[in-house]
Amino acid sequence: MLLALTLLAALHTSPAADSASGKWQITGDVAGNPVKAICVIKQEGAALTGNCSDDSNEPHPLTGEAKDGKVTFQYIVDYQGQPLTIVYSATFATPAQLKGTIEVKPMGATGTFTAAPAAAKP
Repeated sequence: MLLALTLLAALHTSPAADSASGKWQITGDVAGNPVKAICVIKQEGAALTGNCSDDSNEPHPLTGEAKDGKVTFQYIVDYQGQPLTIVYSATFATPAQLKGTIEVKPMGATGTFTAAPAAAKP
């Protein structure tokens, strides 16, 4: 009886959440300005770490969280001597695609983005 209950409980558990770990190609738009970045994300539990590189090709350390089907991460860039925090908030549209919003703090500019696994370099 106990074995049957254990098996039934295992069948009714939710599948594991999609992992944000990997190398992601981000494309998007913030207030009419194109956004392109490559982010390498490592997920341990709910915590996200890694880095993102944009047009400057300088890696920016990121921090974030993946919880309850939502992925949020951020990093700081220098824009003309002013630090800006780029915040990405998304959900998995598919196991291999994130879709969400971008916020640039403290400017308050917002936009949207998609992220897919980055192609390996030949």
